[in-house]
Amino acid sequence: MQSIFTMGVLFMNMKILRQLGIILALCLAAEFVVSLLPIAFPGSVTAILILAALLGLKILKEGHIKETADFMLSNMAIVFVPVSIGMVEDIGLLKGQLAGFLTVVCISLILTFLGTYASVRLVQVCMGRLSGKGGAAGA
Repeated sequence: MQSIFTMGVLFMNMKILRQLGIILALCLAAEFVVSLLPIAFPGSVTAILILAALLGLKILKEGHIKETADFMLSNMAIVFVPVSIGMVEDIGLLKGQLAGFLTVVCISLILTFLGTYASVRLVQVCMGRLSGKGGAAGA
């Protein structure tokens, strides 16, 4: 019985390693694509676009990366801790430009809110039309 459990753990570890390998390969492919572009473009965004294309074309299935992606998404806050600490350490750089910084943050907040509202509203209208109601779902 012990060996069956050990084999199960080994299989799960190999599955996670394979999923991490797929995600890493996507990131490396995206960095390669970005290095060929004549303009500056974030590699992470390129990786997401490649992932979306592979999932949409059914070349890659959700099950190929599900457990690792779920783990990474549920622990995403850990990624922002070093950035936050770095900002606190360099707060002196913002002292002379605090008003401009706060203006940019407020404008970004409003634009993000409006963009999210427009996206949700568009999805509601499209879903309403697809369901045959001709309007927004739930409105």
